[in-house]
Amino acid sequence: MASKFQFITELYSRTLTKLTGESWTGFLRAACYNYKCPFDEQVLIYAQRPNATAVLELEKWNRQFGRWVNAGATGIAVMDEAHGKGRLKHYFDITDTHATRISRPVPIWSMEPAYTEPVIETLEATFGTLSEKDNLPDAILSASRNAVADNVPDYLRDLLDCRDGSMLEELDMLNAEVTYRRALQSSVAYMLMTRLSLPAMAYLLPEDFEGIYSFDTPTTINALGIATSDIAEMGLREISRTVMQARREQFFAKDAQIAMMLSKSKITPKKKGARNMEVTYRIQEAFACPT
Repeated sequence: MASKFQFITELYSRTLTKLTGESWTGFLRAACYNYKCPFDEQVLIYAQRPNATAVLELEKWNRQFGRWVNAGATGIAVMDEAHGKGRLKHYFDITDTHATRISRPVPIWSMEPAYTEPVIETLEATFGTLSEKDNLPDAILSASRNAVADNVPDYLRDLLDCRDGSMLEELDMLNAEVTYRRALQSSVAYMLMTRLSLPAMAYLLPEDFEGIYSFDTPTTINALGIATSDIAEMGLREISRTVMQARREQFFAKDAQIAMMLSKSKITPKKKGARNMEVTYRIQEAFACPT
């Protein structure tokens, strides 16, 4: 009987070979919510729970957020290379957990129109001057081009060394690089747009993903996936910080407005105390660390 580790290894291989067909954008939609996970874990999360939006190990759900995993919940198995070969660890999505009396808010951030300007500023600060930034989709497309241009040299050599047996082998070095750059730009932009609640395919064309089919071996898929995951993570981590900061500022602005209104009215100490408890909870929520 095959071991659980062998089964997960085979699942990874099977999923990997399907990714650069019709499944690529489906994978990107799942990966953009788990952008802090490395590519191999994103593949296995997609294979087992494509709708997962916030995954942590059981102990971290307990310790960091005071949430317990539901009885009978099935973990998402990923390879745990940090503790030696042949080992697995298990993630649970937030939907696999429930709150307790000691639970703390889980700050899963989401985009709002009010955050557009600071997010565009963050993209420019992170990836350099944007050629277009009149709106968020254009800013993301420009940022993705900049990000790939800056970072592709770190990944290109690995791709060129492993393209034997793939469709990329038929291309000379220049055209292989052009194909790689275009695939990366489209993939990174798709992840950023999707995580920011934008309809990515309204701004990207089907032909932007045509080159994906050339990544048709495990090594070339890994070369594309690892680079896409790494570069998108750079942007999404910074966007996350920006959105969380904007939420805090929004919270304090609203709270100051409420306090001003209350100061002009007569409120009993009991009502003030109740309000203070509510404000304390809201402050804790606003300053929780993003997952």
